[in-house]
Amino acid sequence: MPKTLVLAVLLVATSSLFAQSLTERIDVSLVNVDLTVTSHGAPARGLTRDDFRIFEDGVAQPISNFYAVEPPASPIRKVTAATATPSTPDSVLADPTDERFRRKVLVIVDNRHVTMYNRDRALAALERFVDDRFTGGTYDWSVALVTDKARLMLPLTSDKEKLHETIAAIRRIVANPRRAEEDVARLATVSSFDAPGPSGLTGRSDTLSDDTMSTMAELGARFQTEADAAATIEAIRDAIRSFAGAPGRKIILLVTGSLGLDSGISPLAASGRSSVSGAAAVASGMARMTRLRNLLIHEANASNVSFYIVNSEGLASDSDASSHTGQGFGPGGSSEFASMYWVARETGGRLMPGNSVEHSLEEFDRASSSFYSLAYKPVHGDDGKYHTIKVELKRSGYQLQYRTGYSSVPVTVQLIRAMQSPLGTSMQRLSIPVSLVTGASSPRDGGVVVPLHATVAAKNLQFIPTGNVSVARVDLFFDVFDERGHEITGTHYTREARAATGTESDGDFVDSHELLVKPGASYRVVVGVHDQVTDAIGIASQNIRF
Repeated sequence: MPKTLVLAVLLVATSSLFAQSLTERIDVSLVNVDLTVTSHGAPARGLTRDDFRIFEDGVAQPISNFYAVEPPASPIRKVTAATATPSTPDSVLADPTDERFRRKVLVIVDNRHVTMYNRDRALAALERFVDDRFTGGTYDWSVALVTDKARLMLPLTSDKEKLHETIAAIRRIVANPRRAEEDVARLATVSSFDAPGPSGLTGRSDTLSDDTMSTMAELGARFQTEADAAATIEAIRDAIRSFAGAPGRKIILLVTGSLGLDSGISPLAASGRSSVSGAAAVASGMARMTRLRNLLIHEANASNVSFYIVNSEGLASDSDASSHTGQGFGPGGSSEFASMYWVARETGGRLMPGNSVEHSLEEFDRASSSFYSLAYKPVHGDDGKYHTIKVELKRSGYQLQYRTGYSSVPVTVQLIRAMQSPLGTSMQRLSIPVSLVTGASSPRDGGVVVPLHATVAAKNLQFIPTGNVSVARVDLFFDVFDERGHEITGTHYTREARAATGTESDGDFVDSHELLVKPGASYRVVVGVHDQVTDAIGIASQNIRF
């Protein structure tokens, strides 16, 4: 291992013994589907379990859980462990403040695809909406900003003042600075070929024709559009993964002008003479953008997150839109909204492309506050595959919105993905208290060795008796991030804690690491703990600088 390595896991030291694998665990695997049903634009109420059919990969599944969730203004019968009757065919009205149904909203401001004026106008509308509609009991809000990566500005909260403070902080950040710099640089480069030189001659190279220069400029613009879209989707994907562990109705309210996935060029209108804008090239580019769009949909469905998309830039006439064709930025025609429409539709959300952000937020509130929560037990377990979901209503005249698939992956995989996200540790539902402390550092191999100790009280783990000894099986995760939030390294392994039967609540479960860090650099260390029996999760983090 090189001495100059910024960070490396050197050893794992612990006093607990490894034991045989445990086979007993609590099986709580259910697939939840939050379903919005409307008729003529209004929420449809009064439906029961018998009105629905649900299919996985085309095979009908019995609905095991069924609840109706309505706004607080409606008569509510709170659902508790004692009063819930999910096995009856009647609709059980659920309390929207219950953690299982409470709306958890992550507002993502896409700072790459908005103008500063329209972004701030949308944020002002959001603030008015919060003041008028946000009644803490049925909402939790968080805010993230997407630039070159996803940056969490506010963890989940029901505090209005914190939300206002966060929005004020975003207003102080320049919108889309990188795109502005790239556009200026690109224009200067292209125009320089036509600018007269000192001798009065043009600077255009005799070996480059007008068609060649046009093709080069078009190729550069196309490459930049695709690279920009890929970076945006990756940042939003990280935000989605961090949101996966949160309970309740999980919603991403995306404020953007375009995801950059639609070129606005139809293969039918492509130029047959250009290798860049020819039919084959255009179709190839569209295929790449479609793969990115489907990746985003699958990630959202895997985390049971619905997209409600607010178009901050508004609609424009076709003539206005033509100047933006291929840019993936600013107002545009319907072709620029195609990917946003499919992302919203396939995840159970809604695209709101109108010119009034206020009306879009009202539509979002109305559409997300009334829904049916269905669940079924899959027969295949955690096979790691993506499965399709289809819901049918036995009545006609209704419109359904729901996620159209899910990934059947173990909790450990979901936790690894979440911890790899810069937002992950702040968005998880935590049920195991974990402490992370550092020991006395010492120099080694030109760096600094930092001991780390993750501690969990034994009483917070689920022990299974096996004769005179009880065993708790725990997954442990260590991740380290640099100052920019990029993951440097991570490790995952399984440990088994043993205790004499009857003494399971005594003492602590301790796991220790030694980290070799570079002097003068800053790191964020994150440790995660997962109880394999109960699926309970604990996460702790600490900033380190030596």
